[in-house]
Amino acid sequence: MRNFAKIYDAMNNKVIIILFLLAAFLVTGCKETHNRAIDLAYRLTATAPDSALSVLNGVDQAKLSKAEMARYALVYTIAQDKSGLDVDNDSLLRTAYTYYNNREQDSLYAKCEYYMGKYYMLNDSTELALGCLQKAANVSKQHRDKYTQCMALEKYSRVIRQTDPQRAVKVAGIAENIYNKLPGASKYNTIYLKLNASMALLLAGNAASAATKCNEAFIIASELKDSDILSDVYQDMAAIEKQRKDFTMALRYSKASYSTCSKFDISKALNLATAYLDADSLSSCKKILNSIHPDNAEYKYIDFNIRHLASIKAHDYDVAYNNADSAYYYLEQMYDNQLDSKQEYYNSLVKTKYEKGVAKGEARLLSWLIVVTSLFALTIILFILHSYRQYKSTAKDKLKAEQEKLLQEERIHNEELHHKEIQLSTMRSFILRRIDTAQKIQELRGNKTDTVPLTEEDWEEIRLFVDGVESNFVSRLHSTFPDLSDDDIRLMMLLRLKMPTKALALIYGISEKSIKQKLFVYKAKVGISGEKVSLRTFIEAF
Repeated sequence: MRNFAKIYDAMNNKVIIILFLLAAFLVTGCKETHNRAIDLAYRLTATAPDSALSVLNGVDQAKLSKAEMARYALVYTIAQDKSGLDVDNDSLLRTAYTYYNNREQDSLYAKCEYYMGKYYMLNDSTELALGCLQKAANVSKQHRDKYTQCMALEKYSRVIRQTDPQRAVKVAGIAENIYNKLPGASKYNTIYLKLNASMALLLAGNAASAATKCNEAFIIASELKDSDILSDVYQDMAAIEKQRKDFTMALRYSKASYSTCSKFDISKALNLATAYLDADSLSSCKKILNSIHPDNAEYKYIDFNIRHLASIKAHDYDVAYNNADSAYYYLEQMYDNQLDSKQEYYNSLVKTKYEKGVAKGEARLLSWLIVVTSLFALTIILFILHSYRQYKSTAKDKLKAEQEKLLQEERIHNEELHHKEIQLSTMRSFILRRIDTAQKIQELRGNKTDTVPLTEEDWEEIRLFVDGVESNFVSRLHSTFPDLSDDDIRLMMLLRLKMPTKALALIYGISEKSIKQKLFVYKAKVGISGEKVSLRTFIEAF
């Protein structure tokens, strides 16, 4: 009956307006019933989201108007989110977004933009996510909806903290301050807002402030005695200590995070394995990896990548090759799965739009027949048939345009995947070169010849290896002692690799005694000339 009303309202026919009013009167009771159900579900989303979903599942969507359907779709999305389900499919949310997109004065506009931004955030559409979250924050501020404003700012800071960490720190701080002033602010939300601010500070290079903010979250979490929240706090504390290069403390916090969690969490198990690797506890790292059984490509990639790095540290290069191949395979599979999911989604979207177009066409034909029966006029019948043909043609053109748009998006996604494959191939080549370099270094350590000439390419490979395996050693050395020459840096690299004095003599073509004198003189270049520690000891610990 609503399609019936839309057709005749467009026709501007006074007689048909009378019929429209009659139809509206007949459906008023049904409309009010649906409105009450959606109102009830909306109220339940905050305290009982599962009950809200049950109420919404009892609503007949086919009888909803465009405005009601938009509100139904948004409330359903909110209930899903509050129930702990990620909004990673926009098939329902898109209905609400299309309706509210140009209605900034509507009280639900900001919430709709927020959830659309969250959807884009989960699907790696950064620019679209930022646009929606910015709108949500601005409009919710105008409407004095501080809770939605706080949520939008928190998600906004998460999206930008990798690309603009300083701004992320500022936005995360604003979100935290707004929430702290809300009446009845939840301690659980306060904790996660502090953790978000902590991670933003960490990525901005301020580990000390990040630790302070994380400790604030830890104090509140300890009061709540919630093991899962404590586990999350410990995990962020481990990340901070890893950034500080305190791998012992990072391992301690990773253990606490893993053991505190009330149920097995594979991501925390993988974090613990990484902490064991950083702390050179290779057997413990291998033990925990063997206890994990990843069930998707992403976790399998992380698992094999950790095994690969552990194999390099153990100088087991054959195993490292195999693990690198496996990691590369699952990394490719990750992107293949993403492409397949998007392709499936686009196909589903085209099919849904086509079915809706057919359904609308049938509904409109029925409406025209009702008008013909009501007016008993041949002229109206002819006009209705003409209008129906126009509608069908327009719908067909619109559907064709939608299909072309979707095909264009698919081509763009294929190009993105191609670029990803090129990047992956480059990464793999780099990994294999690094292993070859490590083997060459091992051969040098056992070299028995009188001299070992090294080419510029050899030095460059050694530099890449040392920088990669020894935590950016060369970069840190350059930063700390900018006056060191390239030849000075090369000597430091060999010392970092624990090359014996005899091997250094072979490389430089001088006697071992001359090498010892050279090392003594070089102490002044790194500022330890008056100290008892040797240059070799200093560089190995640097």
